[in-house]
Amino acid sequence: MKQGNEPNKSTPGGSATPRQGKARTSRQANRKSVGNRRLLVWSVLFGFAILALAFGTWLWMNRERPLVELSVAAGPYRSDSYELMVEAADVVARQSSILRLKVMPTTDSSKNISLLNSGTADLATIRSDTPVAQNVNMVADLFPDFFQVFFRPQSGIARVRDLSGKIVAIPPFGTDEFRSFWAIADHYDLSLTEVKWRAMPFAEASDKLLHGEIDALFTVRSLRDRLVLNMVEDSILKRVRLSVLAIDQAPAIQVKRPFLSHAVIPKGVYGGNPVLPALDTLSSSVTRTLVTRNDLDTELIRELTRILFENRLDLVIRFALASAITKPPVDEGLSVPLHPGAEQYYNRDQPSFLQENAEPLALIVTLAAMLGSGLVALRSRLLNNQKNRMDSYNFMLLDIADQAQSTERSEDIEKLKQQLFGILETVVRALDTDEVTEEGFQSFSLLWESVRELINDRYRQLREQSGA
Repeated sequence: MKQGNEPNKSTPGGSATPRQGKARTSRQANRKSVGNRRLLVWSVLFGFAILALAFGTWLWMNRERPLVELSVAAGPYRSDSYELMVEAADVVARQSSILRLKVMPTTDSSKNISLLNSGTADLATIRSDTPVAQNVNMVADLFPDFFQVFFRPQSGIARVRDLSGKIVAIPPFGTDEFRSFWAIADHYDLSLTEVKWRAMPFAEASDKLLHGEIDALFTVRSLRDRLVLNMVEDSILKRVRLSVLAIDQAPAIQVKRPFLSHAVIPKGVYGGNPVLPALDTLSSSVTRTLVTRNDLDTELIRELTRILFENRLDLVIRFALASAITKPPVDEGLSVPLHPGAEQYYNRDQPSFLQENAEPLALIVTLAAMLGSGLVALRSRLLNNQKNRMDSYNFMLLDIADQAQSTERSEDIEKLKQQLFGILETVVRALDTDEVTEEGFQSFSLLWESVRELINDRYRQLREQSGA
């Protein structure tokens, strides 16, 4: 037996080039395989990151938050604003799992703003004409306070100018109500010396009016103020007739002082017998508002705003003035911006971006779905073509294997071996141009190796037979 009869050494041109091509192909396939594994790892990591982010967001949104207590500078003890916020605090305690209100009595709006700016208070009730800093935001309008002048009919007062020479009780010096009186006096050109004004608390002033010690009483209060109602009840018991003076130029005052409004005090609002006032009475008014600092948590203010508006009936049953709580007139322009939390609640019914752009977004989604479907179909077709091409190469290998097993001449084996390496070269080029897949090439490589071993074995058999 000859030692030099190995087909690898007797192949024309040698077998080094096909082996090098196969080695190069294996390296390319390995590089692509490594790249695919890295892509798979990064895809898995990215997927886990998305899931972790979604889970973390869900936990954060459903976390159990501790109770937060917000302090409210609410105005004088037993005033309308104070009583309203006390009732609101009770409703909040029953309706919220994250919020509580602590109501503090104060002197007036200016004091409330001072407490707000210093951080002593988180919320405050103020008049809409109170100067505020830039860090103050609006939450809601609470109710209107009316400029009211009560007088005894026998005092000879019929219009504002008639207050000249009369003894008039006005709110204590330095308060918002004190300044309000002089805003009216300034419009009607009543000087400091014309009016015999006396600054005193409302309780003292109402007692002096009923006893005839003064001619008139000026106050800025709501139409359901407890102290005003008590004064009217006392006047009925003491058979003292009272009247309400009209501020007939209230619309003109509003032009000069935009933070004031003009409104009508309804006939009989304080009683139907005797009727007080006897007629619908024009007057000036100012809105009592609820404000907060702009750095306060958005979710807390949204929660408070929600409770004030969605539990209005509960509040009204407790305190009639709660029926006047309204959203600030945003469309008319606000001197104090809305707090983001309150704004979120007020805009809750407005269509979202998705709702506003539903049709174009639906068109985009449809086009994207069509494009995606087309790409999937194209990819499927490409993969099918790659599979069919790879199958044809495999069939060629099987055909060579059949020919090798049936041939009886070593010369035919040489030709089959050349065909075998020719197919390998073709498949290598097809792999480089992505005409076949890496998975298909791996299966082809196994079959190619098997056919090559079969050819070698058949070649040795034929040489052995010829040399026997």
